[in-house]
Amino acid sequence: MKKVITVELDQQSETIELHLNKEGAEYLKNILNRLIFNNQNDHLHLMTPDWGENELTTDQQNLSATVKLLHQLKIIYWK
Repeated sequence: MKKVITVELDQQSETIELHLNKEGAEYLKNILNRLIFNNQNDHLHLMTPDWGENELTTDQQNLSATVKLLHQLKIIYWK
């Protein structure tokens, strides 16, 4: 199965939704572990193919009219 990771904004409830399948959760876990074990302040950007990368997928999961697919997730790690 292909990896699913989407970040979606529900504008009505002002909620960020992170949608994952097992492959997406494992991928995100590995990214977070790299930040943790790097042992320094760091950040990274996860983006959709529309924005030039492929860490996030573009198949929106919540099809509600108030929900918008986001194309970038910036993760900032503070040790």
